[in-house]
Amino acid sequence: MPTSSKTFLSIVDASGPFFLEKEEGTTNWSKAPIAKLEKGSKLSRKKHKKVRKSFQVYAKRVSDLGFNSISLDELCYLVAHPFYPELLKKKIHGYQKKYKKLFSIARKSGLNVFLTTDFLPLNESLRIQTDGKLPACRKVFAESLKQVFERFPDVQGVILRIGESDGVDVQKEFKSKLLIRKPEDARQLLLEILPIFEQYKKTLVFRTWTLGAYAIGDLIWNKSTYKKVFRGIKSKSLVVSMKYGEGDFFRYMELNPLFFEDGLPKLLELQARREYEGFGEFPSFVGWQYENYKNRLLANASSDLIGISVWTQTGGWSSFQNITFLKNSSFWNELNSLVSVRMFSKNWSVEKCIGKFWGKENLPKFLEFLRLSDQVIEHLLYDPEFARLTLYFHRVRIPPLIHITWDKVTVSEPFRLLTQTFVKDRNKSLELGKNALDSLLKMGELSKEIGIPFDFRFQYDTFQLILLCRKMMYENNPARYLELYEEAILLSSIYHDQYPKAYKFRFFPSGSKPKTWMKIVLRMFLRKKRSYRWVDLILFHPLLKKIYYYAYLKLRKKLPAFLNAQAMPISELLC
Repeated sequence: MPTSSKTFLSIVDASGPFFLEKEEGTTNWSKAPIAKLEKGSKLSRKKHKKVRKSFQVYAKRVSDLGFNSISLDELCYLVAHPFYPELLKKKIHGYQKKYKKLFSIARKSGLNVFLTTDFLPLNESLRIQTDGKLPACRKVFAESLKQVFERFPDVQGVILRIGESDGVDVQKEFKSKLLIRKPEDARQLLLEILPIFEQYKKTLVFRTWTLGAYAIGDLIWNKSTYKKVFRGIKSKSLVVSMKYGEGDFFRYMELNPLFFEDGLPKLLELQARREYEGFGEFPSFVGWQYENYKNRLLANASSDLIGISVWTQTGGWSSFQNITFLKNSSFWNELNSLVSVRMFSKNWSVEKCIGKFWGKENLPKFLEFLRLSDQVIEHLLYDPEFARLTLYFHRVRIPPLIHITWDKVTVSEPFRLLTQTFVKDRNKSLELGKNALDSLLKMGELSKEIGIPFDFRFQYDTFQLILLCRKMMYENNPARYLELYEEAILLSSIYHDQYPKAYKFRFFPSGSKPKTWMKIVLRMFLRKKRSYRWVDLILFHPLLKKIYYYAYLKLRKKLPAFLNAQAMPISELLC
């Protein structure tokens, strides 16, 4: 693995500067809110000026940390196709002028520019022009690439996502749709667009991130699907980008073995603002987790790692409003950002990174604080007895954190059934959770002693409720469950009054023991190994899709409220 910052690609996202205003309720952090910079049918000069000012500050900060490249959302706003209506063309010409200024700022900060895109963001004109046909979409996309590379020579490359589309909550002129459904579709797309990247001497960062939808949906972890897409493809312009595990940015994930496949250059995706671990509102240190991945990659000469891509802002839905390196920044996100880039690009140890960030004074106690914070996250936010399990449902690796998603916590029968079916030692789980809460008290003492900017009260109140949720997940005595339920309702009401823009807790009163037949059925649908079983061919036959969607409709009141209101539609994920 290269250790020189001149040769090692270190990309940082730049969605943060685009978030200008605090939003009421939940914010979609998955992409920069570009459409909100418009005023009617025109661009808001005032808002874009604010973006430029923030971007200038942000670019300098991340460049000083050691990043050498920056990614900007989103390619479709810079392409004016001939068949677009004049009003849209005019608007895009406005975006082109605004982005040209951002590219100039990035260049002056020593940062190469990458543009992000899905395959494919569509508007009404594109839907009519392509009729949703894949060959026509590939042709339009190829023309988009040529137009951008010719107009903006500062653009070094494109980061392409093919396995996830815009969430159902997204309301804007361009909205992406999943068009790549088979490995052969992805391969054909690569074969058609790679010559364009080679012609213009640009880099295609092709992300393997998928959510289980369609036959391409297991590209993130399935060696067979991966080979169908990439076998025999050789190009100096191609970089394959992968998240570190077989799922999203969670802990308890082994390093994705596909990093050691073939000889294609690989990019490792990391997240500094941990979307499943508080968004930077409390310490969720990634140093030792990422160091483990780095050591694995260094130890294996076949990893072909040529860079990292770090998300300092992007990812998830929540009401938390911190903007990393800008207004209301997060101390913890900034720490994670520094550790991520210095550890990989300069080959620093975790301790050296922490020392650079914190300084020499009281460093041993700050290290102790971070060790304790790791324990609190791993043993209390996560249920270690469940998180250590490896489970697959059709094309998806089951997340190690199931009843807590972003800033939503749900205790209901489906989650109780899942945990009680597979967790063998619930008493150990509860004991580890209680011990972690004691570690949190020790963190509070250390933070006062050495002056750590740590909101102890907020994290303690949050994790006290999370421990109560774990007790509810395992309690099968109806009378005792009702006592816990009433306590949880009371404490969460107080919590919501005190922290209106924080975690949202949702509990269900039923606490009966999961039925044996339900556990048997669940064990039939979930498997512990990557490889598919013959029974999976029957269970997940396309003809049964409507039955499963009907079952979801019957269960949805007991599932997290955000399902089918944020992220991709359930109907598509079941394909």
